[in-house]
Amino acid sequence: MMSSVELITNVEQLSADDLARWNELARNPLQRWEWLGSWWRAYQGDYRLCVLKIKRQDEIIAFAPWCLQSRVGTGKTIQFLGSGKACTDHLSLLVADGDIDDACSAVARWLAHSADPTENAGEQCLLWDAIELIGVDRSDRTMNTLVEAMQREKLDVELADGLGCYAIDLPATWDEYVRMRSKSGRREVRQSLKNIDTGTVRVDRVENQQQLEAVWDHFVALHQRRRHASGTTGCFDHPPFDVFLRDAASQLLDAGLLELIIATNDGVPVAAHFAIVDNDRWYFYQSGMDPDAEALRPGLSMFCHAIRQSIETGRTTFDMMRGDEPYKLRWRAELMPAQEIRVCSPRRSAQLRQQVVKVGVTFKNLVKSGLGIGQPQS
Repeated sequence: MMSSVELITNVEQLSADDLARWNELARNPLQRWEWLGSWWRAYQGDYRLCVLKIKRQDEIIAFAPWCLQSRVGTGKTIQFLGSGKACTDHLSLLVADGDIDDACSAVARWLAHSADPTENAGEQCLLWDAIELIGVDRSDRTMNTLVEAMQREKLDVELADGLGCYAIDLPATWDEYVRMRSKSGRREVRQSLKNIDTGTVRVDRVENQQQLEAVWDHFVALHQRRRHASGTTGCFDHPPFDVFLRDAASQLLDAGLLELIIATNDGVPVAAHFAIVDNDRWYFYQSGMDPDAEALRPGLSMFCHAIRQSIETGRTTFDMMRGDEPYKLRWRAELMPAQEIRVCSPRRSAQLRQQVVKVGVTFKNLVKSGLGIGQPQS
């Protein structure tokens, strides 16, 4: 039997049973409602909800966790919940392995039909001009299947390399990990943990909502001080981000999925480490450090502590998330390639809009290249 698609445009349309099924289908904590729902509550003023619920008879087999943003360049653009400043990684359709083909075919078919409402009068449609899906693992079978299904529906799909994540495949013991490091790396690890093991730096893990409330401002201040000291802005300079992450932290803590660790020296907070976790993986999301405490190297100590804690709790992967910062290779992390998926609606107005954007980007690149275009002639 062909699967059906229901468009969800309001959170109130998602029942408690729907959200329980959502979390059941999520393959990692970043796909769960604790994370994506918190993002929606903070950012909904800039987006429209357009979650797709895919059903086979009365059984929910999948969700497409999407929203819609109106942009000057690409028009009405579908993207993942959790996009933008949150930089959520490992995003995908939420679906069990056995239902991937059916769910992806249903979503692709719905997108193709929805793009042309003149042929589907009376059907539940969503006018869209473009799709931009970022934070997708290149190895994700579900998203690759969706790409193939959209291409079968004659949708204009473009794939590009994305900014990948770096992750450490953790060995069974901490000693094995230390042996993986170079000679200087082993020395760095031992020196970094010495401050913690001797009590010079005290490490406290947030265990309940009262503790979360007590340390939150310290965590934000440490993150901001570290960013501002390096001459860059911090995420918390954008007010909705603070609303989002504070809400997400509370939700994740209740679900047993949060690792928020604060390091203090003589009772003064000097470093912080924010991670999302499940039984197998530690997702390092954010950190902070007091630049005035740099001599203690508390950030490095916290990072070593987090990796050791991951191994001792039986996790198999320490995920450093998106970004190609050089320090990640020093920790023996390996690249997990990502891709960006962009689709243009078959509607003529959307196709014209895409051509205008492409011409504009091409012209700008030519000017930057110094080939003389747009330059005064001598």
